[in-house]
Amino acid sequence: MARLLLEMRDVHMGYTTRKSLLRSDYHPVINGVSLEIREGQRLGVMGHNGAGKSTLLRLIAGIYAPDSGKVINHGARVSLLSLQAGFDPRLNGWDNALLSGVLMGMTPAQARQRLKSIHDFCELGDQMNDLLGTYSSGMRARLGFAVALTMEADLLLIDEVLSVGDQSFQEKSEKAVMNAVDQGCAMILVSHSPFKLQKWTDSIVSFEGGNIHPMSLDSLEGGA
Repeated sequence: MARLLLEMRDVHMGYTTRKSLLRSDYHPVINGVSLEIREGQRLGVMGHNGAGKSTLLRLIAGIYAPDSGKVINHGARVSLLSLQAGFDPRLNGWDNALLSGVLMGMTPAQARQRLKSIHDFCELGDQMNDLLGTYSSGMRARLGFAVALTMEADLLLIDEVLSVGDQSFQEKSEKAVMNAVDQGCAMILVSHSPFKLQKWTDSIVSFEGGNIHPMSLDSLEGGA
């Protein structure tokens, strides 16, 4: 059996909104999720907007801590590709690439060694010198892709970013992701596209009501 990279055990997480000075309401987002991710696995996740899919990925990445339950990382290097990645708009592309690399587990020296590769991959040219606050969503996604794909991850988390950029950049990004998967990297892909999930994943779950529910790839509409 393939090596276990990460597991979630009855994970719960939500947020609290204050209604008045003495009253607040708790809104569950993750409601008892249990999941195992193994080396080489390619898992697709479907769900409507606001279902909590991005929160789920951030729990897996270790960015968020659960309110209860456990997220156990068995020594896996986890890399998150997201349009909502935690870049700082006050920094330029170079500094954000360096900061993101360190937050993903690289040492500052390792992150600096990868800056040229990051710059070459994202194809931002001199715009790497500009503040991130001036970037379009596509430019942010290019930079996020470049940082994440230079990390040599064991588990790649992809949150709705495979359709950004022009056709040539999409093809380059898809090739880089599949090369990582072919090398044994596991992947979790969040997408609304049945075609993309059928093409990229070998199993799929829906995320509704704060929990995951197994689905069949053959049941997806619009597939090949």
